[in-house]
Amino acid sequence: MAGPTTRVDLDWRRMDTFRKLFVAIDFSPDSDEALRQAHERAESTGAQLAVCHIVPNHLRSNLLFPQISRVAALKVPLELNQFANTVSTRVSEITGRTEDEFEIIVDDGTPQALILSHAEEWKADIIFMGSHGETDAADALLGSITNSVLRHAHCPVLVVRPGKITRRIIAGTDFSDPSLVAVKAAAKEAARINARLTVVHSLDLIWTPASYPAMAFGGSPTEMSAEEIKELESVAQKRLEEALKQAHITSETLVTVGAAASAIIEIASEEKAQLIVVGTVGRTGLRRALLGSVAEAVAKGAPCSVLVVRNDPD
Repeated sequence: MAGPTTRVDLDWRRMDTFRKLFVAIDFSPDSDEALRQAHERAESTGAQLAVCHIVPNHLRSNLLFPQISRVAALKVPLELNQFANTVSTRVSEITGRTEDEFEIIVDDGTPQALILSHAEEWKADIIFMGSHGETDAADALLGSITNSVLRHAHCPVLVVRPGKITRRIIAGTDFSDPSLVAVKAAAKEAARINARLTVVHSLDLIWTPASYPAMAFGGSPTEMSAEEIKELESVAQKRLEEALKQAHITSETLVTVGAAASAIIEIASEEKAQLIVVGTVGRTGLRRALLGSVAEAVAKGAPCSVLVVRNDPD
């Protein structure tokens, strides 16, 4: 059920909120793509760019021979300088930037923890990450470091996957505040790159296993008729159009039936989208680990890049 294609408010081109771009690299092909996309965005918007590389130090701890650890510790400054030179060379090769055109952040420790702390300390507006890197071959869907950053980041995270520039963006909404924040971000992205935006709402009408205890109190897993489903779709379509109107967003709209994450991924595949935008509730401290299940599932299974936008309830 798609509405007419219209252009998004072009004033958003001059209102890009991502002014400080932070990209984490590990020299893998995926992180090279993240670096390339971060560079291109920074170049087109005039944003600042920081490139971060974390050297894992789990091999520096040796309980049986602590003197080895002490020797390794003495070598850390020299090694970090060498890695900084390597990072600078890689950035120059991929982007053509000189050292004074970006900030280098090199450290040693636990990658996900230091990526998060450095990004927050640098006051990054967005973090660019490859979908998985050299150290995450065991996780075919989403690298463990990227997944951890997604769960705990203080700002939006762009999970970058290589793909063609199709100028098609998909955004998912369940009418909650976090999802509407994501739709606004998707509209800004569509305006920035002159892309077509489709906002999707999925009616999850599946009787879940968790609902079966209700049968003890008279509930039953009933099937809805085609007419009832059609009526629900019509109501959802009107509500979607009204929500977008109130947010001053015009786009294509689509109401579908099924699990939200699966529907968004399927539509993105069919439309050959270059980007999916989804929202999740922002948290502080340990509560940041509560990444929305739809956002996480989409980030893991999407055929294209995924922007996860946080809505801070505070």
